[in-house]
Amino acid sequence: MSVESKNIGECPDCGGDVRFKKTPYIGQIITCRQCNTMLEVISRFPVELDWADEQWEEDEEIEEYDDYEPSDSDRHNKERW
Repeated sequence: MSVESKNIGECPDCGGDVRFKKTPYIGQIITCRQCNTMLEVISRFPVELDWADEQWEEDEEIEEYDDYEPSDSDRHNKERW
């Protein structure tokens, strides 16, 4: 695994090389081809990658709504047309 090139980073999940066609920019989101993890560029020289925050935010939002059960007061407080 050669991470010396300015257009190659290392996946923090699987350790595989993540290659960029052009010089990456800070905040760029890319998917690792080996493990399909969404990654974010946190440094350009050398290229450093971390897990993308968006992936975790989406998971948290889904979990919040999975456990929601309307109470009796919620059912009665709905606006009626």
